Amino acid sequence: MKIKLLIVSVLLFTNTAISQERSSHLIGVKGAYNISNVSFNPVIEGVKAIKTYKNYSLSYINYNSLWKTMPYFGFQAEVYFQEQGYELNGNKVTMESVLLPLTSKFHIDFWRMRVLMNAGGFVGYRKSKSDGFAETDYKFDAGFIGGGGLAFVLKPFELHLEANYQYSLTYLYNPQKDSQINVSFSHPSQLLFSVAIYYQLFGK
Repeated sequence: MKIKLLIVSVLLFTNTAISQERSSHLIGVKGAYNISNVSFNPVIEGVKAIKTYKNYSLSYINYNSLWKTMPYFGFQAEVYFQEQGYELNGNKVTMESVLLPLTSKFHIDFWRMRVLMNAGGFVGYRKSKSDGFAETDYKFDAGFIGGGGLAFVLKPFELHLEANYQYSLTYLYNPQKDSQINVSFSHPSQLLFSVAIYYQLFGK
């Protein structure tokens, strides 16, 4: 019984690895629920996260082997429109941003599902702000993204449920905007829970 189980497991793994070597190209749309915040250093009392819903993207995914040695590899490129911000002493500050994320999309396939693991970075531009941009505000944005989720493969469609953390390495405000001596660093962050639907353009 154990030998039969081992043989079946090896056959399933081999079939999965072979199927993952085939390239697939998908395009889709994503919507996300965002828990958005800005971390200040030194800490500013009264800063809280806000929840935003105007987060959506147009995405392209390519599943392919990396150098023909990593059959679980893929990558994702997006045009992402996000509503970000934070709350300070009851006052909300919101921003609308356009981001261009590029992430590795490692995946393990089984049955009609994929386990997804994401890691990568982004560049972006903050195009509007609820209280207006000051000369000490930074509009350019860049940082990293990490997370994961599950994909349900319903060919030619895929449904993705994911959670990703996004952290800006660039500041929101000039650290010396209030003082040349006492600096304050401000890093926006986003916790994004998303649902996406993709269509397989071609591939297997």
